[in-house]
Amino acid sequence: MPPETIYKTVCQYNKLPVSDRDMAGLQEIAEDCCRVRNYVYERYGGIGGLAKIYPGYTVQNEMTRSGLREKLGLPSVYFYLAVFDALGDIKSQWSRTKKRVEKNIQANENLVPEERHYLRFVMKQSRCFEAVLTGREIRLPEDWEERFQAVSNGVDIHRLNQYLRRQVRRCLTRPRTDKSDGFTVSPKAYRYGDHGIYLATKESRRRLFIPLTDNNAYTRQIYIRLFREERNITIYIPVEIKQKHPSGYEGETGLAMGMHCMFVTDRGNVYGERYLEYQSALTDYVRERLPGHRRNAKNNPGMKKYNAGKARLEAALHAYVNAEINQMLDTEKPGTVYLPKLPGRSKAGINKKVNASVSMWQKGFVKSRLAQKCRERSIELVEVYGKGISVECSRCGAEGIREGSLFRCPSCGLETAERQNTAGNVLKRGKALRGEA
Repeated sequence: MPPETIYKTVCQYNKLPVSDRDMAGLQEIAEDCCRVRNYVYERYGGIGGLAKIYPGYTVQNEMTRSGLREKLGLPSVYFYLAVFDALGDIKSQWSRTKKRVEKNIQANENLVPEERHYLRFVMKQSRCFEAVLTGREIRLPEDWEERFQAVSNGVDIHRLNQYLRRQVRRCLTRPRTDKSDGFTVSPKAYRYGDHGIYLATKESRRRLFIPLTDNNAYTRQIYIRLFREERNITIYIPVEIKQKHPSGYEGETGLAMGMHCMFVTDRGNVYGERYLEYQSALTDYVRERLPGHRRNAKNNPGMKKYNAGKARLEAALHAYVNAEINQMLDTEKPGTVYLPKLPGRSKAGINKKVNASVSMWQKGFVKSRLAQKCRERSIELVEVYGKGISVECSRCGAEGIREGSLFRCPSCGLETAERQNTAGNVLKRGKALRGEA
């Protein structure tokens, strides 16, 4: 059963421009938090820190003894959140590193199945993995020791351990950041009141007051993004909301997803017909203006204007995407939505303008918004296998012919819109996946 509550991010905005003094204070906190994160990255982001980052209390204690907080004069409500933000980044980096190593292991034709099995075992058993990377003796609990002896029987442990260490050193990248445009805030560091929010500062017993455009109050960990040039801030708050169970949402809908229009359903209904118009406006703006602004970017005042224009076009695109998804779900009222798995990268051919549009196609944003809105309405979203889905006849299953935007099947005589035929195949494969066809 799906959870009854989900998380979404809501935003709050300052009502009046933040004063130069207050913005300087916020910027100083953001820069100090950046320094803390980089300190943690440098000290614990390598192989030597692997044994300390889970669950992270060792790092917290060592950071307390380091004296960095006192040196920066940073309140603990900001310091320790910056530490744990950095630990989260390090853990994510290790997850990505393991995936790359596992991919290399699978692709290595010189490894036999027994050797691959040993390497996978070592990577999944955290104590074993740490011991191999640091060159220490492998000591495991009794039940794990028996499994280790079983998988290591008949393989050259020394050679495989060296291979694994080489792969990790090759794939591991120590995180680093130069971003100092925001910071995480714990509930102890702020309070709402007087139609605004009071934030703790580096000055003792002083809180900074920022009037807000709404009177909503929260008691969660928040993130503050600074827009120093505009003298604005945005507050991001993760909130837990109850899932809706609207009446009448039933049945199944197959969707074809594309650039020319966002969605076409298996019934032939089209949503987001102006998507390409919004996407092309953003793509053309970036393609035409970015190369000029990249030249001597640090001393180029036009970069600010460029970023502001790009942000406006992205905001318009995102608002359009949200509105069209809402309209699609409110009209179709599906209980289950099927969507084809899309390739990670698309090749559009030799047309540079088309290639630019494809490379900037925000399919990830469209998909994530669809998933979020389906969760909010308790709609099940299912991805289906997408290979060959556009050339298969949705009526008889034979291979058909695509002629522009038209699909024609020589076997059964079906003639329909190519996107509608694709959506019909999405629905068929979805039903087959669930054992309904």
